[in-house]
This record gives sequence, structure tokens and C-alpha cells, in this order.
Amino acid sequence: MRSAAVDRLTITILVLSLFMLWAPITSAHSNEDKTGGGSSFHDGDVIGEWYQHDSGVWTNLQVGLPEDPNGYRFEPACFDDRNSGDIACLRQAATCTAASDGRLVWWFSGLRVTDPATWPRLGANPSCIYSEDPAAFQERLREAILTAFQEAPITPGTMTLQPSPHTLIGAHTNVYVEASSQVFEMELLGQSIRIEVEPTEYTFNYGDGTSYGPVSTSGGPLPEARWGEQTPTSHMYSQTGDFTVGITTFFSGQYSVNGGPMIPMDGRAEVASPSQLVSVWRAESRNVADNCLVNPAGVGC
Repeated sequence: MRSAAVDRLTITILVLSLFMLWAPITSAHSNEDKTGGGSSFHDGDVIGEWYQHDSGVWTNLQVGLPEDPNGYRFEPACFDDRNSGDIACLRQAATCTAASDGRLVWWFSGLRVTDPATWPRLGANPSCIYSEDPAAFQERLREAILTAFQEAPITPGTMTLQPSPHTLIGAHTNVYVEASSQVFEMELLGQSIRIEVEPTEYTFNYGDGTSYGPVSTSGGPLPEARWGEQTPTSHMYSQTGDFTVGITTFFSGQYSVNGGPMIPMDGRAEVASPSQLVSVWRAESRNVADNCLVNPAGVGC
């Protein structure tokens, strides 16, 4: 059971949050115009374009038009004569997160020639309103998420060569990578964002001018007794020398906003694994008849 102290703390935090949210609006009844998001206030009257989000549906509110004899104003729903910061109302206000600058309000309307304080309330329930075009906000949010995806500190795959650091010319060197799915959680533009990435394709660069990919297979290990066998991602070097081997892993992503459904993300993130140097040696075999005790300088001694 929740204690009274926990409830009081929760109410205090929500009240402080709502106070900070409404602080810029407390002068809505002043003689100066206050502009924001393309809308403004005029002596208790709001004009311009607002956006309302109720039951998952966006509606466009154009209030205070010159030809409209009625004026409009709103008040914070949780601090009116019916609600004095009660926790149920504050929790509802905290859900106004469909776009930036969300506010839970009561709308009032009446003839402009009358006192705004006498205007009747519109509707039986308060509404979440926003001063920014939701389409423009969603586009800004999408771009911010894509940027976060490309800049996320994705852990690269772990590359393994078999054998390594030396291999033989004419034999297959097995190369594979192990990469894992990863999750990143953050806050962007006031929204809680979850980004999930998973490896989907790989490109193998063998360092001698040849490469393989992008392909969906990441390769896999061989037991030591089978080193030198061909695998889907192995490579056979045709000359000796030192070669720098690299692998690039392509990660696809999806994201959710405020705990909503996962949405596929455009593009992919390319993450390179730390490169490795492999030395390709030549193997020679000779028949010898020398006795190393008799001729210590003989071949193979």
C-alpha cells in the first residue's frame, strides 16, 4: 500500500512540474501580446492556431479569427475552482505528451464584447492542447531520432581469424564476426525514446584488394582440426605478406516514442570492427637425407 508520504511527494513533484509548465502563461491576461508557436494572447483572449489531441485524434483549432464574434481563452485544468492540484488531474496533465508544449486546459468562450471572466466553459472534459503543428513536431522528432540512431555508441562486432596471426598461402583462412542486438533509451524533445538495433548484414574486407558482402551471414568458428577448410566467409590468399583484415557490420533499427509501438527506422548504421593484421606465410616441404647430428646445418635441422 502506498504511504501518505509517497502520495504527498508525488503531488509535490507534479505540482512543481505543472507550475514550471504554466509559468510562461500566467500573464495571459496582461495588456501585452504573448506569442508562442504561432498563437498569442490578447487581454484574456487567445488567437491563432492551436492543436488538440483527444482520444488519439488530432484536431486543428483556429480561434480568435477576425470574422468570429466570439473570443476564446483557456485555463489550466488542475488549478481552477473545481480542482486544486488534485493528483488525478495532475496525472492526466502529465499525459499531454503527444507533442511539445502540451497543456491540459479548460476552454471558455463568449462574445468578445462581454467580460471574459463570464464566458462559459466549453465541453465536459479538459483537453490536451499544443501550440506547435504536430506534423512539424513529429518531423523534428523523427529527424532527431534518426540522428541519435546514426550517432549511437553501437558496440562493434568481435572479429576472429582462424588461424591467426599467421596463416598459409593457398589455404583458407576462416573469418567471422559476432555482433549482438542493442538497446538505447534517451529523451529527445521532451519525449521518451527507445531505439533497438540489430545486426543484419556484414562486409568482409580481406586486405588484399578483395572483399565479400554485404551479406546476411556473419560466419562462424571452426574446430582447430578443420582449420584451412573453406567456409562461406573464408578467404584464400594468393601471395605472402601482411594484410589488414576488417569487417563492417550494418545495423538496422526501430524505435518507440513514450512506450508506443515500435516503428522501423530509415537507413542503417555502419559500424566497423577493430581491424586485425594477418601474416601470410609460404609452406615448403623437402626430402632430406642429412643426419642433423652429422650435419647440423642441413635443411630442417
